[in-house]
Amino acid sequence: MAPTQFRTLRLAIDGGLPVRSPDAGWPTWPQPAKGAEEELLTVLHSGRWALSSPYRGELSERRFADRFARYTGARHCIPTDHGSSALVIALESLGLDHGDLVLVPALTWTASATAVLRAGLVPVLVDVDPATGCVDPGTLDLDVGARAVIAVHWACSMADVPALTDIAGPRGMSVIEDAAQAHGAQWQGRHAGTLGRVGCFSMQHGKVLSAGEGGAVVTDDDDLAPVLQELRADSRRYGTDRRPGALELVEDPSTMGANFCMSEFNAALLCAQLGPLERQNAIRAANYDRLAGLLSGIPGVRLPWRRPQQDRLSLYEVPLILDPLPEGRDNAWAAQALSAELRTHVYTPRTPLSRSALLRPWTKPTIAPLADRFVALHRDRGYPGAEYVAGHAVVLHHSAFLGPPTDMDDIAEAVAKVVTGPGRHADEPRPGRTAKVGGHA
Repeated sequence: MAPTQFRTLRLAIDGGLPVRSPDAGWPTWPQPAKGAEEELLTVLHSGRWALSSPYRGELSERRFADRFARYTGARHCIPTDHGSSALVIALESLGLDHGDLVLVPALTWTASATAVLRAGLVPVLVDVDPATGCVDPGTLDLDVGARAVIAVHWACSMADVPALTDIAGPRGMSVIEDAAQAHGAQWQGRHAGTLGRVGCFSMQHGKVLSAGEGGAVVTDDDDLAPVLQELRADSRRYGTDRRPGALELVEDPSTMGANFCMSEFNAALLCAQLGPLERQNAIRAANYDRLAGLLSGIPGVRLPWRRPQQDRLSLYEVPLILDPLPEGRDNAWAAQALSAELRTHVYTPRTPLSRSALLRPWTKPTIAPLADRFVALHRDRGYPGAEYVAGHAVVLHHSAFLGPPTDMDDIAEAVAKVVTGPGRHADEPRPGRTAKVGGHA
């Protein structure tokens, strides 16, 4: 692809002809898996809509827990109502003291930090590597005395959890994996979520494994697993009594918990949705590789760097990092321009947590002491890596990678058109295409 071929073409955002034909749709998300309707109907008529119901046969919640543990290769899986809840109980299970510090990357969804506060702890924001968007050993703040670090696998990149553990472990810090964006990703053959002491997942609407809402914690720690069960089920854990009418949960707790249980309907849906996950991940990964090859010929555009140890991709979002931005423009303009060319939503990364309107603990009087410490700890801190990615990337949702390979050609063509400085001339047929009324060939 020769980028100069686009310099006389008016952008769609300026009234020009879009790259994407109006009759070429994009895959929708979420996509109901085969058998999903039957799973939901089975629960509807089962008389068991919750984990706390009397025994009348196997729960979907326990079936999903078993299947997801086997899928990830973990010894234990504890489903939750949300990914945020998974983070809360993971933090609570570590036995930390009230007000202890937890390192959290500045480039992530707010729940990675607000869960820390909900667990009675204080998040300390740390920068990310701008090449990957993930926290790495070089960005950790080892001087504040933190007791844990949340390693977020961001967008389509995995954090180097083994390297983080090598540094954090000798300092008494536990590593929690936030794998909400990494279902099926692997690091040297090991699944995301199984590299740290505990791994947390989200099954929210937009995730690659979705039930609308849902979450899970996985761990290989046999002592931690029953504690996690109690923390998410009002101090109760799985029982073994399978007599009709017996309760699924037993009340013999070692700790006080709260109710973060997954609904039977969400669990049933996940049992179905887990089926096509590997096939969908393979389609997305193949399209990603195709796009990477196409973008390699366009100066000023790069995908996040992938460490060689990450030997299997899982795409939640695909950031296209613009180095440099088009002259006189920001990445919000670039996202709008690409949205117009592709007829789908292209957007910018989330605002770094250091200036996010969603992370303002001082607005909750009940956590005032934690909020005061949070404010004091973050005076004069900077996050150049997170700010660079947030200010130079545009993002595509993973659903854009579920279509045919030729969709990647349109994405690459649109990117080239936007970043190579198009003129403001009248539309002209593109080389190799024939213009037609109402669209393009």
